[in-house]
Amino acid sequence: MDNKKLDHHPIFQKAVAFVNQTNQNIFLTGKAGTGKTTFLRYIKENCYKKMAITAPTGVAAMNAGGTTLHALFWLPFGVFIEDYELKWDEQDNNIYNKNRLFSTIKLTRQRRAILQELDLLIIDEVSMVRADTLDAIDVILKSVRRDMRPFGGVQVLLIGDLYQLPPVVKDQEWQVLRHHYTSPFFFDAKVLRSTPLVKIELQHIYRQRDEKFISILNNIRNNRVTAEDLDELNARYRENFIPKPEEQYITLTSHNRLAEQINQEELFKLPGKMYNLKAIIKDDFQQGAYPTEELLTLKVGAQVMFIKNDTGDERKYFNGKIGTVKEINIDKHQITVGFADGSEDVVVRRETWENIKYKYNKGEDKIEEEVLGTFSQYPLRLAWAITIHKSQGLTFDKAIIDAGTSFAAGQVYVALSRLTGLEGLVLRSKIAPHVIRTDYQVVDFMKQLMREEEMDGVLKESQRAYLGQILLQSFRWTALTEAVDELFQTLPDRNIDHKEGILAFFHCLRQSLAEQERVAHKFMHQLHALLADKEALDYTKICERTTAAVQWFLPKMETELLEATEKHIDEWKVRKRTKKYIQELKALLLDFKRKYEILKHCLTIVEALTKDQVLQDIPLYVGTVKDESVQMDDKEEEGERDTKRITLDMYQDGMDIAEIAKRRGLVEGTVYGHLIHFVGTDIDAEELIEPEKLKKIVDVLKRNSGKSASEIKLMLGEEYSYPEIRIGQKVLEIKP
Repeated sequence: MDNKKLDHHPIFQKAVAFVNQTNQNIFLTGKAGTGKTTFLRYIKENCYKKMAITAPTGVAAMNAGGTTLHALFWLPFGVFIEDYELKWDEQDNNIYNKNRLFSTIKLTRQRRAILQELDLLIIDEVSMVRADTLDAIDVILKSVRRDMRPFGGVQVLLIGDLYQLPPVVKDQEWQVLRHHYTSPFFFDAKVLRSTPLVKIELQHIYRQRDEKFISILNNIRNNRVTAEDLDELNARYRENFIPKPEEQYITLTSHNRLAEQINQEELFKLPGKMYNLKAIIKDDFQQGAYPTEELLTLKVGAQVMFIKNDTGDERKYFNGKIGTVKEINIDKHQITVGFADGSEDVVVRRETWENIKYKYNKGEDKIEEEVLGTFSQYPLRLAWAITIHKSQGLTFDKAIIDAGTSFAAGQVYVALSRLTGLEGLVLRSKIAPHVIRTDYQVVDFMKQLMREEEMDGVLKESQRAYLGQILLQSFRWTALTEAVDELFQTLPDRNIDHKEGILAFFHCLRQSLAEQERVAHKFMHQLHALLADKEALDYTKICERTTAAVQWFLPKMETELLEATEKHIDEWKVRKRTKKYIQELKALLLDFKRKYEILKHCLTIVEALTKDQVLQDIPLYVGTVKDESVQMDDKEEEGERDTKRITLDMYQDGMDIAEIAKRRGLVEGTVYGHLIHFVGTDIDAEELIEPEKLKKIVDVLKRNSGKSASEIKLMLGEEYSYPEIRIGQKVLEIKP
């Protein structure tokens, strides 16, 4: 999907505005091929909010570039009913009420910080998320954030197509759930009864161009399939169809066993050597989340499919493109794939998938990704056949669909919508009417989608409501008082020099905060009343009251919080046994500074509200107060990892210096430094530098022993770089 096609699409851009400029909870849907994945990628790259991207399964999370819901929220596997009366017998072993949920999940300080700081929770492939799972997330967020709004005030973006794979519910689970939910679908979650969802559909189809085919797919989605539609599809029935190898058809089946059988039979028919290519798995990467086979078995002539988009500038292949293996070069770690359409051959090297978790960087005030482990494998799989489940998100020009009686309702739509048009469709068995029925609850829910002509009015109202919410949140003092109280509670047990002075400082600090919180609470009550009067919103009055409140708080914060804490830090940093204490004070000071800047920003917001500015013209506050020396201390979560070894693994997987630097967020010089560390053990110097250049560098270094790198570079000239000189120095270290 080309981002440039979508960037100017009206519905796409309005959906972006709802995410970036409001606090509305959103359901973003669209038929297969309308750009949902592109939208997710766009938001990830163009949203200032602190976000976490999740999905219900490991593979879906990997494809979305995030983590699983269960990993982020530490959810147990089972049924969640908030007020369920437990019997504590075998029958309710996998049923969790609120108390059992919180006794099971392990919320460390770092995990709490992530959930407290979260602005935007994205759930991809939401069609597979059960209603009770969404309610469990709601309960956790409300508790951790001490905010009784839906999802604890976190904005939720739900992305998916309800006409595709439904949630998995075992019979015994539904026997419990059916007494509390009308369906297992996410939209029947109790939390969504108290929060309106903005329901947006991306409508422009980029996958299909065949108008007749698009019409049939629409009718399948809406339970309006006609006899003519079925006749049109079943006209493609060819029971004994055997494609020619060069036609590159792929068979879509309902079960993994059938797909595997077809692939293995076709592979064994080919002459020549069989190659078993094993994935390289590093550190923490669970088997259930493997994005492809750990052992890829190939022969020259095998029909294969790419399972990743080309990240290079030329974009020579895409996820789902089918080709044929032309050469397998084990020594060079590469596979050459050719294509029936005559496009240029592609040399394929191993790609690396990352298993990530989120962590909160307090010093930078960012939710960051941390790589726990990597899975490196050639981004290919055998492609004579594939299951419907694994075909989600892919596009095929030609496919054989075996839509037998084993197909579950809804799977026929998923299979058909993989195709670009009717011309490339072959049916191995005829499609019966009963296998394309769509769940009536899904159809009813999808009738509630927002019409395009409604969007502008709802968006403007939501933007202004969001500004009001930002104002209210700006005067919440709870986080500051809790942070101070938490540190204060630890002081009696500490062996710190001149503790009496510390206690006196905290006595004054807590008094000041208590007074400020009392005034803030009183003002919030007034502001809430002003904002709640929808019939006669007086933005001039809101501006006057807010400006007066900010002008009362700022000088008090300056003297009683900022200056007092800075002075205390200066006095105590020279005393004994205060290293950890000073670090904690710096973290408090950072909180004070950020609150101070947030209050100042309120003046910009209220001024814009009185002028009826549109939100995109208002510079929303993004944390600019940073202190890299302030870090969260959560040893339980942290583990030292050898950063040089990670770079080496990526290099040995076939990535070049520039790609490694881009993926790891490093400068190329740092990557060179990591690799130079392994010269003589895991890497030959000639892999990093031309032999002739290396010989000259080594000769100059030998003749000028003791000279600095700068002096050596002057002697060698501009065509030689510092990393290359360091390689020469390393070679001399191991071979004097």
